[in-house]
Amino acid sequence: MITPSYPLRLLLAVTGYLALYVLGNNVAWALRTPRSDRLGQAVAFVKLWGRKLFLDQVLRLLYYLVGPYLVLYWGWASPLDLGLANLDWISGTGWTVGIGLVSSLLLVLLWWQSVRLVGHPPAMQQASWLAQPWGWAFALREAIVLESWWALVRSPMRMLAGPYFGVYLGLATVVVAGLLNARTRHELSLPGFREDIVLTGSIAVVTATLYVFVENLWLCFALHFLLRVVVLQVARRGMTPEVSGEEQLAT
Repeated sequence: MITPSYPLRLLLAVTGYLALYVLGNNVAWALRTPRSDRLGQAVAFVKLWGRKLFLDQVLRLLYYLVGPYLVLYWGWASPLDLGLANLDWISGTGWTVGIGLVSSLLLVLLWWQSVRLVGHPPAMQQASWLAQPWGWAFALREAIVLESWWALVRSPMRMLAGPYFGVYLGLATVVVAGLLNARTRHELSLPGFREDIVLTGSIAVVTATLYVFVENLWLCFALHFLLRVVVLQVARRGMTPEVSGEEQLAT
């Protein structure tokens, strides 16, 4: 029996991981429309209790965090491949501060430019997080789950395409997976959701660039969190309320 090489085995694991993401999200999107048959009634029952038990959030956390954990646990990747070990904190912190200052300034300037051009931009859905006392925890959650996902996806790409091109190949792979998600494509047409996706994409480019220089996932967590909080704080100013997210997604 032929055993796949280490990079190929990791690539196959990541491919299956992404296929599960695309398939699961598209099936869930296809089942969103109410139906009167038995399948529709079963789906409605699951949705009802899923909302009460926050099942969607639980499944999301399981997907983004358990996947990378299992890949590490089974030895299909090492902590070094994901940027969790053998770290240069002194140099890495310097790069993080420099890239963080430049990117945060650039993102804020771009947002204010869009405000000037649009006049009253739609309310970003994620900006409502910061209106809550523990709203920053939602931004921290996004930083952890998304950076963990991106780190796993780029790990085989770096071995196959090198430490520079592999990082951006991993980023491109994540973008393709996102565009294959019917819900994401729909949200790109909705004011408020579209801005959230653009923000996430912008942060993905910044933290991927940071990873090229520091190869430190912990610092990517920190920079992602800080950038998201800064931009969402700025985005809360001058926004006009729009139709609620649930109403827009129901259309």
